[in-house]
Amino acid sequence: MNGLQLMDKIKETENKMMHLHKAIDKISNEPEFTESVSVLNLVVKDYQQQLEKMKEVLEKMNVSFGQQHQHHQQQQDRQTQELQ
Repeated sequence: MNGLQLMDKIKETENKMMHLHKAIDKISNEPEFTESVSVLNLVVKDYQQQLEKMKEVLEKMNVSFGQQHQHHQQQQDRQTQELQ
């Protein structure tokens, strides 16, 4: 999965969480939905954990890309200096 796909997945997960929070807010005061609220809260917690993992992966991708870019830039700088 590349960075753009990961960003799309993060946005999709955040959107799902937002809708779940809205649903929880609507039914949380209804006594007959107490069990449903508990289950939905577990689902939100699971989504939150997935979201954190995806963000960590994305952060590592950004760090890795930054290091590669910095290494490439240093090589270009050396080549430029050698030519001068």
